[in-house]
Amino acid sequence: MLRARRAAGAAEAAWAAESLRGVTHLVVAARGSSDNAAVYFQYLAGQELGLLVALAAPSLYEGSRGVNLQGAGVLAISQSGRSPGMVEVLEHAHAQGCPTVVVTNDASSPLALAGEHVLELRAGHERAIASTKTLSATWHALAQLVDALGSGRLEGLEELADVVDRTADWALGEDLATDLLDVRGLTMVGRGVGYAAAAEIALKVREVSGVRAESYAAPDYLHGPIGADGDDCCAVIVVTDELSDAVLRELLKGCRESGMTTMVLRPSTRAVSVECDAEIVFPLTTPNWATGLVAVVVGQVLALRLGQVRGRPIDTSPRLSKVTLSA
Repeated sequence: MLRARRAAGAAEAAWAAESLRGVTHLVVAARGSSDNAAVYFQYLAGQELGLLVALAAPSLYEGSRGVNLQGAGVLAISQSGRSPGMVEVLEHAHAQGCPTVVVTNDASSPLALAGEHVLELRAGHERAIASTKTLSATWHALAQLVDALGSGRLEGLEELADVVDRTADWALGEDLATDLLDVRGLTMVGRGVGYAAAAEIALKVREVSGVRAESYAAPDYLHGPIGADGDDCCAVIVVTDELSDAVLRELLKGCRESGMTTMVLRPSTRAVSVECDAEIVFPLTTPNWATGLVAVVVGQVLALRLGQVRGRPIDTSPRLSKVTLSA
């Protein structure tokens, strides 16, 4: 799927990047999985380009209200192109002369028609409530945009489609210790792009399995919430370059002392020196910017397996709809 959008997506990203030359910062409007993609973009653009990315609060753009967007480029991310509040953000951006970019799977949607540039996902129809292929395509499109803004700075971008396919095939064929996750509550923890991945995995677990799952950036979790969980809870820690060995040891120690079980998702380059209950070692070595998406793909399979264990309808999660209609 990522191969199908690679060339066209790169061209669209290059055109969009030209319109964003000279902006002082970027403002991104998104919800749900798209919001997790926006957090990923926030870290990626900051790390690779030194560019400040702020997340928009769409309610601030309702009616006559608005925010000073002077100097900003504005992105709106919505897989459906129909999430409420996104078009209003773009309208305020246009009124202030800001360049706008839309990331969506529907190039004919109201949101796409409201943007100056469109990064089309080309993921095809997404039937399941828990969007997976559109999420991967969104992260791919945002990586292409960062690459275009940085004049080809992202190592390994051309290989990302192969990485995602091979990771998915590997994860679907592995025993990923899903029984460890069939508990009262799950806490996903990461830092940097790993935090964006942790947030997306938590969302997929909630949608697919019905297990309460939350996510934290590692420093925030250590600041207090680490003592809130305990027996019949599991911490899943996503290891990326931003998460140091010292912080990882502190996390595992604190979780163990609170009575939680622990699972670590990590690249092969990061051995765990502290005991954990299970670890999943990614099958491929990737640049750090891509490791977040590798973790998400593995997390999607974990959510799938956990949903199957719990007998949940995988594609039609109870009380959830494909498009979030509440503003």
